[in-house]
Amino acid sequence: MRPRCHPRINVEFSASIQSDTGASTGVLLDLSATGCRLQSDMTVEAGTYLALQVDLPQHHMPLTVDVSIVRWYKDGQFGVEFLRYGLGMRERLTDLVQAQPVTAPSESPAHAEPTLTTVSA
Repeated sequence: MRPRCHPRINVEFSASIQSDTGASTGVLLDLSATGCRLQSDMTVEAGTYLALQVDLPQHHMPLTVDVSIVRWYKDGQFGVEFLRYGLGMRERLTDLVQAQPVTAPSESPAHAEPTLTTVSA
């Protein structure tokens, strides 16, 4: 597993999700400049392409990601990498993430870091 290149922030933003097979809604649980973790009742597989519209509190325009790809899915949560943003959206997203305190790495099953414990002899 490769380490994250961009810091993530914990969020709870509502999102509209569109795929080739249908549409649904979900909640972003964490966010970086290049991706997010979503929770939704939409069942997707790794490799599924999505379009996202994210409602940002205190902003009149949603954040739009024209093309993103699902990297993992487990138990109603999935990780998404952003591939193509709406006009001016990457800058908005970068500004949003940089304005928030960075959180610890995600505890999602697919990204949980292994831990070592010492054993007494």
